[in-house]
Order: sequence, then structure tokens, then C-alpha cells
Amino acid sequence: MAFFLETAERGFPLDGDDVVDSLLRAGVLLSVDWSGEEHLGQISQFVARRVEAFGRGHAVADAVASAARDAAGSDDLARGEHVPAILRAVDDALAPAGLALGELRFGDDTYRVGVMRRTDESIRSWGLDRPASELIYIIDCPCGAMNMWLLSVSDSRPDEGECNSCARNLFDPTGTPIAPMIVEPA
Repeated sequence: MAFFLETAERGFPLDGDDVVDSLLRAGVLLSVDWSGEEHLGQISQFVARRVEAFGRGHAVADAVASAARDAAGSDDLARGEHVPAILRAVDDALAPAGLALGELRFGDDTYRVGVMRRTDESIRSWGLDRPASELIYIIDCPCGAMNMWLLSVSDSRPDEGECNSCARNLFDPTGTPIAPMIVEPA
């Protein structure tokens, strides 16, 4: 978590029981729902404050705001795709300043992000493009219900289970899904 703290913040008082909540309350991390920003520019405004904490100039914040605006304005994106597009654009805009956007993953539908110094170690630990440790398997049942499994990348893919809605078996006797299975990183 220290990657998200600027040098002067390293003595920051953290609640030992819930470090992430402490960092969210202090504005070191930002929580964004998968469906979109609470208000237009939420991510770029947060990043601008953190860029300032890291001692980078207004030009970096302006580049971030421009990149986020361009990504958010794309009409080609479906619901749920705007936040990842904005995060990638912001991360790219931070690169020339030696900063990066990092993400804490909890296997849910919330993005918890923070600005950090761009180093090999920080990118490997928290970078947006680091490999997922878990995968989400999704089968849409013919009844219309979405069924999901969250499994470690080392686990085998699901080959048995019933629909949470209609109790229909989602796999045939050989373990093949009855409908296409979508696999996404968590």
C-alpha cells in the first residue's frame, strides 16, 4: 500500500484493521462503481489531487483531464466499459510524469484506484495490466438469469452447477456448458 503514499504521507495514521478504508477516507484511494463515475470527471479530479500530492505540475493534471474526457466521450462503449477505458487513458497520461494508476482488486464490481510512482515493482504489484489472480466464469441460462463463479486462476473451470434462478442444470453430463461460458479476469 505504500506505493500509493507520497513521501510526506508515509507517516500517515492507518487503521490497522482496515487499511483500505483508511486510505479511501483520506482520499488516497478512490472507489468507483463498475457502472460509471458518480459525476462526470470524478476520476480525473481525484487523480489531479493525487498528482499534486506527488509534486507534479498542472500540465500533468490537464493531460489526465483531457485523456479522461476523451475516453468518457466515446460512444462506442457499452455500459460498464467506460470506467476501464477512463482508467487506461488516465494511466497512459500519467506515464510521462513517472506516475501510474494502481488498482486494488477484491473480486467485486468496484474499482479501487490510486496514483503511485511508476516503477517495475509498483506496476507488478498494483498496475492495471497485471495478471488477474482470479477469473469470473459467466453462463447466461436460457431462463435469462446470469450465473457466475469466481475462481482462482489455478482452479479448473466449472463443469457442474445449477441456475440460481430456475435450478436448471447448466452443464451436460460431460461437463460442457449448455450455453456459452464467458471468462473474464476478476
